[in-house]
Amino acid sequence: MNAVILKSHYDAETLASMAIDGLPTTRAAVFKRAKSEGWKFIEVPGKGGRGGLRKEYLPPAKIMEAIRHKAAQKAVAVVEPRRVKVGPENQIPLIETETQALKADARKGVLLALQTLMNLSGYPLKKAARTLVEMAREGQANPQLVAMLKMARDERGRPSADGLPSERSILRFVEYDRAGMLAPKKKERDMSVPDWAPTFLGYFQRPEKPTVEHAYRQFATEWAAKQMATTPSIWQVRRFLDKVGKVTLEMGRMGSNEIKSIKPFIRRTFDTLLPSDVYTADGHRFDAEVQHPLHGQPFRPEITSVLDVATRRAVGWSVGLAESAFAVLDALRNAVINGGIPAILYVDNGSGYKNELMTDTGTGLMARLGTEMINSLPYNSQARGIIERSHQTIWVNAAKQLPGYIGHDMDRQAKLGTFKLSRKAIKAQKNGEAVAMPLIGWPGFVEFCQQKVDEYNNSPHRSLAKITDPATGRRRHMTPNEAWELAVAKGFVPHTVSDDELRPLFRPQVLRTIHRGEIEVFGNRYFSKYLEEFHTDQMRVGYDIHDPEKVWVYDPDGRFICTAELNGNSREYMPQSVMDRGRDKRLDAKIKRLDVKRDAAISERRGAPALEHMESVHIPGFINMTRDELALRARDAIPAEVKDVEVIDVPLTTAQPVVPDEQEWSVPNTPQERWDEWQRMEFEGAQQDRSDKQKKWRQTYQATAEFRMYQRKSA
Repeated sequence: MNAVILKSHYDAETLASMAIDGLPTTRAAVFKRAKSEGWKFIEVPGKGGRGGLRKEYLPPAKIMEAIRHKAAQKAVAVVEPRRVKVGPENQIPLIETETQALKADARKGVLLALQTLMNLSGYPLKKAARTLVEMAREGQANPQLVAMLKMARDERGRPSADGLPSERSILRFVEYDRAGMLAPKKKERDMSVPDWAPTFLGYFQRPEKPTVEHAYRQFATEWAAKQMATTPSIWQVRRFLDKVGKVTLEMGRMGSNEIKSIKPFIRRTFDTLLPSDVYTADGHRFDAEVQHPLHGQPFRPEITSVLDVATRRAVGWSVGLAESAFAVLDALRNAVINGGIPAILYVDNGSGYKNELMTDTGTGLMARLGTEMINSLPYNSQARGIIERSHQTIWVNAAKQLPGYIGHDMDRQAKLGTFKLSRKAIKAQKNGEAVAMPLIGWPGFVEFCQQKVDEYNNSPHRSLAKITDPATGRRRHMTPNEAWELAVAKGFVPHTVSDDELRPLFRPQVLRTIHRGEIEVFGNRYFSKYLEEFHTDQMRVGYDIHDPEKVWVYDPDGRFICTAELNGNSREYMPQSVMDRGRDKRLDAKIKRLDVKRDAAISERRGAPALEHMESVHIPGFINMTRDELALRARDAIPAEVKDVEVIDVPLTTAQPVVPDEQEWSVPNTPQERWDEWQRMEFEGAQQDRSDKQKKWRQTYQATAEFRMYQRKSA
């Protein structure tokens, strides 16, 4: 029989099947013992008796106790308590830890097993609890029930050799359950703020980011000087800092921009965007030196990148000598050629984007393209994470492949060695030696940049969807080019422009007033006879940053009027393009900075002591007296008689300049020496005899940018 049912009377067959010690195991033997001992019985309807009635006997008390014990053993051995989730809805204190939740669940399971035992055995609560613990210790309980008993025990109580709770502990679980507090309480940390905490944080939360030891030394000195309460130990300070939140702890140590790197953020999705819906652009100063395209000196170029947000494809890029609106213009032109006109351009607040060339409502590039420019918040580079990350992926990794890399993570010794090697090569080339420059040249660098952009567009991007690689059969992320091609296959058509529209579209425009058929743009004067009837009218003038020979004139509505030629109504004039003006301006500033450094170095070498007030005048071997004594002697001095001196006229003779031999004269080495030489020749006049080499140099020097720069400085 699998289960023992507790009741007051049993038939002979049921008693025999229980296999209780001291009780016969056959029906006839049970009948015989009941008759001999005179057990009381009742007759109930059923099979096996006369007249459809059978006898059910009331066993003695000893046998009934054995029956109850047998029922308890069966109940504990076969019971499988179901898991009940104990949560905040039936617990007064919230469950904070996993350990609390496990103990609460185990105690609930123990109580269910206890209730089952009471129902099957008829034992009262205390006896059932004692029986439950005894059977678990004797190995007669289900292993799952034993594990729950061990988990339910509170380790803070008395030690237990077998890990099982006592009878009193189980009765206490019943009390906890009635009060809704089955989860054990957890000792909380003392979160009160000590009196010394604000003073210490005043030394610790500084932008210099001092260590705990450094801040503690300053704090302890002030705290002791004020004769406040006992100075806490550094270990007390460290325990307090462990209780402070990470962001709160860095307040003051990090600025408003840096602290964003540890604060929560919002991830922007781009699933609904189509290619060319949003372009994002930004400039990056290359982390390696290359040869300057004009003079070959080492410098770090500025790279402007344009990415499509939907596909992460690098649709445009440009490389320039410095950050400027023209570099941005060239990158956008490249982007429109490769990807079409964007609906939105998302950029920062740099001068390359916030200028009239880009944003003017009448002549700006954005208005002519029909593109809306959106600027991110200042000091919020996280909002433009796509373009910021591309700098690391494309350009920083590319710079590490060049010999001129000088990034912040470059070994200092190796960086210094590369620097010295390139400067040594420059010096050797100036001296006429044939030495290879270790830095990459400008044409090679431009080709290298295009290669890196192509590699990026053909590499899997983890922000794009996954596909099965047709070559390997493995799952991988799509490349930007694959994402773009997929959009085109689904019907996307980019908003492209023809080559004839592209050139005038990307010509910068400015507003100028027509005066007697003339227009002035950047100091140059342009003329067209077709502008005669537009006198004093304001027109839109487009220009080419590389070609100053002509400009294109449009009316306020954008209709083309004519082309105006440089100095079309005057004699020959030497124009200066916008690029030349920019180079000269940058060269002026560079020379001015070098002059300041030169003056500072000379002052440092010679020394410039401060003027001090001298109370006495001391000239060795002549005078040694105070200023008051010197003034008194000056008053008592007798004026000397001055006699007339005969002035003799000396005839002046013109100095004959020395004409240097052609073999002895050479071109000066420095810019200042060349300018001085030209001034000397100019002062002597054109009639002075000179060698052919001097005459040729004098004519060609006047056409250089260096000559024009010195000429402006001396004007």
